[in-house]
Amino acid sequence: MRAFGYARPADAGEAAALLRAGARAMGGGTDLLTQLDRGILPADEVVDLRALGLSGIEHDGGGVRIGATTSVADVERDAGIGERFPGLRQAAGAVGSPQLREMGTVGGNLCQQVRCWYFRHPDLQCWLRGGETCYAQIGDHRKHGLEPGDCISVAPSDLAAALLVLDAEVETTGRRMPLADLYRKATAERRSTLVLEPGEFLTAVEVPRAPDASTYVIAGERAAWSFALVGVAAARFGDDVRMAAIGVSNLPRPLDPDDPAAGLPGLEMTRWKRRLLETLASDARAAVGR
Repeated sequence: MRAFGYARPADAGEAAALLRAGARAMGGGTDLLTQLDRGILPADEVVDLRALGLSGIEHDGGGVRIGATTSVADVERDAGIGERFPGLRQAAGAVGSPQLREMGTVGGNLCQQVRCWYFRHPDLQCWLRGGETCYAQIGDHRKHGLEPGDCISVAPSDLAAALLVLDAEVETTGRRMPLADLYRKATAERRSTLVLEPGEFLTAVEVPRAPDASTYVIAGERAAWSFALVGVAAARFGDDVRMAAIGVSNLPRPLDPDDPAAGLPGLEMTRWKRRLLETLASDARAAVGR
C-alpha cells in the first residue's frame, strides 16, 4: 500500500489550508483511499473531515438539512427522510453495499470520481486525468455515456440524482449554490467535473421542501451491490414533475419527463442505454403519479 500522511483537524480553517497545500479531502474514504493506493490521484496527505462537526440530519419546517459527513446509512435510516423524501431514502439505499453505506458520507458520494475502468486504471492516463486520449472511445464503452464529448464517463452519485429533483442546495466553506451548480463539464484547461476551488469542501446539503411524491429507480447488473447502469429520480410538486438521471452523461442530468432521452443520442456501444433510460423514466413517472 502506498504511504501518505493523515490529518484530522478540528477546525475548518486548518482543513482548508491543508487542502490548498495539495492534500485530499476525505469523508469515509471508501472511494478516495482506493484511488490513492493505486496511484490514480496524486496526494501526500489526506484530510479527514469527520471531526469538523459536519454530521447530522436536521428537519426544519418542510425541509431537511444534512451535514456533509453524515453517513449514507444514516440518511437511509432517518425516519423523517423516509416519510417525506422517499426518493432520497431509496437513493441512499442504492449506494454500494451496507458496509460502504455505513462508512461513506453524503459529501463524499456527491463528490466521488467517475466510474470508468480506464480512468481508474493505474497504468493509464486518460483524458480526464490529464492525458490526451479518452480510452473508452477507442475501447470498450458499453457502460459509458450516451453523450459525445472529450470524456464519455458517467456520473455515479445516486444521491445527486435524487437531490437534484428536490431543488437541493449545497453549502461549502465559501458559498452556497444549487446542487446542479456543483458540477461542470471538464475542459482541457481544468479536468474536473466539480466547481470546488482549492481548499473548498462541502459542509452541508439542504432541501427546502418536501415533494408531494418522489422515487428513485435503478438498473444494475445484479440485485446485489453494483453501481447503477442507469438511475432515474423523479419528484412531483403539485402538477410539476421533475426528473434527473445518472449513468448517462458526465454530470447528473436533468431530464425532460416527456422526452427523457432528448440530447442523448448514444454512442457505438451505448445506444442500448436509451431504451433502459426511457423505461426507468416511465416507471419513475408512474410512481409519482403523473
